[in-house]
Amino acid sequence: MPLTGEDEFDQTLETRRVSVETVFAELRTSLGLHWPRPTIGGHATVGATRIDGRRVPIVGYLNFIHPPQVQVIGEPEIAYLDTIEPDQHAHVLERLTTGATRLVVVADDQTLAAPLREALYGAGIAVFESRESGHKAAYRIRHFLGEALARQVTLHGVFLEVLSIGLLLTGDSGVGKSELALELVNRGHRLVADDAPEFALLGPDDLNGGCPALLQDFLEVRGLGLLNIRAMFGEAAIKRRKQLGLIIRLVRPESSHLAAADRLAGTRATRRILDVDIPEITLPVAVGHNLSVLVEAACRDHLLRMQGHQSDRQFADRQRAAMSVAPDTADPAGSGSHACPPGEGLE
Repeated sequence: MPLTGEDEFDQTLETRRVSVETVFAELRTSLGLHWPRPTIGGHATVGATRIDGRRVPIVGYLNFIHPPQVQVIGEPEIAYLDTIEPDQHAHVLERLTTGATRLVVVADDQTLAAPLREALYGAGIAVFESRESGHKAAYRIRHFLGEALARQVTLHGVFLEVLSIGLLLTGDSGVGKSELALELVNRGHRLVADDAPEFALLGPDDLNGGCPALLQDFLEVRGLGLLNIRAMFGEAAIKRRKQLGLIIRLVRPESSHLAAADRLAGTRATRRILDVDIPEITLPVAVGHNLSVLVEAACRDHLLRMQGHQSDRQFADRQRAAMSVAPDTADPAGSGSHACPPGEGLE
């Protein structure tokens, strides 16, 4: 089921890029980075890049054939460069300086040969130095750029952690999302973001959501205005990021979304967000409904379904088994009891 305009108001996934100087600032401490020539290559950027229709890798080890945008050179790579014949040096320098490479990270406390270092500087390519291993440098750079360059989208709703599940409450404006979120926080669950949670695709099925810095800790409730949830309920009431696992859509009883409700399975659908299928449950907002209890029950049922336990199927199987038993075996006392078709007699 595709998202509608009222739920997703930022479907433009523009190409995101990260500057070399940002990489240095973010990873300087964790990798112990040293930048000998900070005036060279700092404004260059890395991101989705194609050359002659070929996608250029973002991070990789020393590569002359398909040079990545960030090349990590550690002890093994330095040892390999030392074995290159002098007549091949020109070819190596050309491949490293004329491709898409924008940053070279020299790891393992190694030092580049002067001709190679000066050739990189001459091509405007930044060179970082680190005492950490090449493996650690490549891992941390991949992780940072993977998050920074991930496909992102902003959805309308309130994002919470309920019973370990990343839960997004959606629905029309004024339907009661914030009031329900406040009640859930009061019951011990955690707020991630109100109004405009931001989601990034960090893995094949990892749609990870967080809160914009401007909205962090705040929940807007009609009649009360902005509430600082961290100040009111403490640090434990706030969750920085969470993987989206379930969507609950709140609708008014007269909504057309409830027209085809299934008495056994409920009103369930699947929403596709950034190529990830997320289960969605539609709940009516009506007088007398304890929505916080219903949401908690929906989350508990979702956890059971993830383990293969589906109550509607179990009930239907039980009825089907009861109806297949011979009458004299099923009711030896002649009490006249009988099984009714699925979905009937549940009032």
